[in-house]
Amino acid sequence: MPSVTAASRVDEAEDENTSTALANTKPSTEIDAEDEKSGTWAEQVRKVSETPRRALVRIAALGTDSDLLDDSFLKYGEEEGFVFLKNTEAFYIMTYSDRMNDAGNFQVTFSNGDMADAQLCKKDVRTGFYVFRVPFTELNDSTKDEISEAVLATEDNMEQMDDVIAIGSPTGDYDSLVSGMVTSVTGSMKIADEEYGMLTTNMVGSEDGGGILLNMSGEVVGIICSQENENSSVIRAVEAAQLRPLLEGMANGEDICYIGIQGTTISKYQSENLDIPRGIYVDAVEEDSPAMTAGVQNADIVHALNGKEISSMNRYSAILQSLVKGSRVKLEVYRKNPYGTYVNVELNVLIKEK
Repeated sequence: MPSVTAASRVDEAEDENTSTALANTKPSTEIDAEDEKSGTWAEQVRKVSETPRRALVRIAALGTDSDLLDDSFLKYGEEEGFVFLKNTEAFYIMTYSDRMNDAGNFQVTFSNGDMADAQLCKKDVRTGFYVFRVPFTELNDSTKDEISEAVLATEDNMEQMDDVIAIGSPTGDYDSLVSGMVTSVTGSMKIADEEYGMLTTNMVGSEDGGGILLNMSGEVVGIICSQENENSSVIRAVEAAQLRPLLEGMANGEDICYIGIQGTTISKYQSENLDIPRGIYVDAVEEDSPAMTAGVQNADIVHALNGKEISSMNRYSAILQSLVKGSRVKLEVYRKNPYGTYVNVELNVLIKEK
């Protein structure tokens, strides 16, 4: 099992404005032309990205049946990923893919050329994320020593104009290296029962590109992945700090609890000025989901789950993932009656895994 654990999501979500400071202060990215230690910007980018680039891998998805013509395994695609966790027993690798659903076998090629079979720990069909495990018993000793993890940031504290580095295949070519800055931190990626922040940069990418976004400490602050309806050519990434609990749970093979609500947090300002209750505004209910079966409707405002109050998507998701698949819990929503007044409605929902 992974030796690194994330803090409880429920505890984290109790106070969204409180975060744990990093042990080391983020180094300044200013370049002083007279300071010989700083070197050129290009040299600094190469130095910061050196270790994380060694964590990059290629993952081949293979079928369980062989091709009758050449007796080789059918290949469903190849994706890029990275080692996000390394403990005393194995590497844990994350990738994003929409082409691996039918694959039964997986083979990883590390940055030093070493190859090994990978075990699928978990896939999340909502995000398209996969987590694999490669035991050290399958690898050469040199690979265990040479390959390190690309450390996930613990705080989602990126700001506009912060310098960032994109590695992987952000331009569509494998092992690309691009630098730029963050231009926006207000984007979001909405999926069933979750909402993750997105970082937008000024770097031009490819619609087929992928990889990871680094800060100037070499930490992974974003995971680059394409989105449907994405019209921009710039590189955007899901904030890695927000994905830590999900990836750790997937590495441990834990269930990903599912209800099927896509929602938006109603802020205190919106609540006061629009005269609506605090909670999660239901934008959509997924078809044939537990939420639909329970009777959740568009425009409902979810304010409690399993007896715990909800004021944000982060809080809702944290409570949901603390529940047990197969259990039935009470979901409370505010719903407008014919007179335009919000009334409380109690629903009974079955927790599933999609």
